Amino acid sequence: MPLTIRRLLQNPTLNRSRPHILSMGDRLDDNVCGIHIAESADLAGLIEGGELILCSGLALNESVERATTFMNDIERSGACAVMFSFLTDAAGVKSAIRAAAASMSFPVILLDDRARFIEIIETFNELSRSTAAITGPEAVEEFLNSPVAEQLSVLDLLRTAAELFNTPLVLEDEFSVMIFQRGLGIEQMYQYGEARRTVQGQDSGSFDLAGEQWVQNPVIVAGRRVGRIVCPLWRESARFASVLDRLSHVLGHKLIGKHEELQLLRQDLMADVVAELRSGVAMTEKVALLRLHLFGMRETEELIPAVLCIPTPSDRDLDRNGLVRRLRLSFGRLSVPVIIRQGDGLESDAIGLLFCLPSAERSEIILNEAYKRAETECGELAWSMGVSETQQSLKKAAREGLLDAYRLARGALSMDERKSRYYRAHDLGFRWIIQPLARSAEGEAFVRDQLEPLKNEPELLEFLEAYLNATGNIARLSRSLHLSRPSIYARLRRVQEEFGLDMDSADTRTSLHLALALSRLLVV
Repeated sequence: MPLTIRRLLQNPTLNRSRPHILSMGDRLDDNVCGIHIAESADLAGLIEGGELILCSGLALNESVERATTFMNDIERSGACAVMFSFLTDAAGVKSAIRAAAASMSFPVILLDDRARFIEIIETFNELSRSTAAITGPEAVEEFLNSPVAEQLSVLDLLRTAAELFNTPLVLEDEFSVMIFQRGLGIEQMYQYGEARRTVQGQDSGSFDLAGEQWVQNPVIVAGRRVGRIVCPLWRESARFASVLDRLSHVLGHKLIGKHEELQLLRQDLMADVVAELRSGVAMTEKVALLRLHLFGMRETEELIPAVLCIPTPSDRDLDRNGLVRRLRLSFGRLSVPVIIRQGDGLESDAIGLLFCLPSAERSEIILNEAYKRAETECGELAWSMGVSETQQSLKKAAREGLLDAYRLARGALSMDERKSRYYRAHDLGFRWIIQPLARSAEGEAFVRDQLEPLKNEPELLEFLEAYLNATGNIARLSRSLHLSRPSIYARLRRVQEEFGLDMDSADTRTSLHLALALSRLLVV
């Protein structure tokens, strides 16, 4: 078992300091390659990458902005996480760190009680030297009794339990449909459905899977069974049954008042399948469909890739994880399954949607309803929705389909006047075909060549764009800009006399229109 942030936090040395995970709990399985103590965020040349940074916060004050800059600099240095332990109470500084951590994309950990850094380093060295990792029911029991288990999400709790059991672990809903799985091999996946039918509807009891005995334990929330944990029987441990019961109890406690968490958990795992297909992981379409089928996806005749493009507002932060969560809950009420995932890398402003239709008859109805739901959840945000061609192949829908939908959504977002509906390729006109050009060196050079002379004349640029959008119709332009005809003709003369642009020339108008469209795509 590699030395991860999670494993380090589970150690008694850190447990007794009551660690609080302030951000990115889903990255606790990242490896820790080393430990470095730092009070300055300038770590250039001091770390190699993947280190856990220990900090006592001496360089910080109650400024959230300062804490944000400090942590951003640490993340850029390549650190895997930062851990704060204060010499004094410093309530104001801790409050600033909590606020700043909300926008971080790597783990930020705050120790409630003071910890000696030398002890943490010694613990790290001891764990690094250990070649035999402790696994099994006893390790799971120790984890479940630790403060870390209380703070983790349902997904992280199950992942850690599966890792410590070192055996497959499954969570089903009350209808025996899989919500979570970790560790199932491909052959086991194929046999799982048939094996489960022998004990379907039972809360306890065992069944045979590939020659191995499996057991199940109910998950109860407020007196109601909401699902069951299923895993192979651990014969070597007399404590296995009590540990499995304890895991079910802890899970049930986390789900109190959060019945929607199970639906969201299943969506997380389905989105992982799409992410793996997009990343080029060696997985066949047959295996991907099998995994989705285990999570309850029905037979699908057509797949419609779509993307919501939502740039981060300049005046406030955007909680993308919260938005994805709301969209999953809202789209979960549609009559067809929709796999929803947050984009990453160059597509971090995108939320991918994969509509899984049993037939093509209702596709437009479903897409229109989805647009209305997205409109409700996005509120006053600037956003657009692109829909690419229907696919029969899951792999093609996940790769080319979602990429095309993203380009369509970006293209729509660059338009001055947009309709309140989703966009397909024919709705964008030439903006669809110039997408690849927008991010190329040639495209940027063309924009500079055409628009550089006018860069200090923003009002004139706006006038030219309005003129081109009005296709030279002076009456329409006069109404849209609230300018008199003489004023419009005066500006056109100035454009020609000062900048040498002949607006009567079709080539000039086409070049300017293309350059303006590209410039909008460059800033979307």
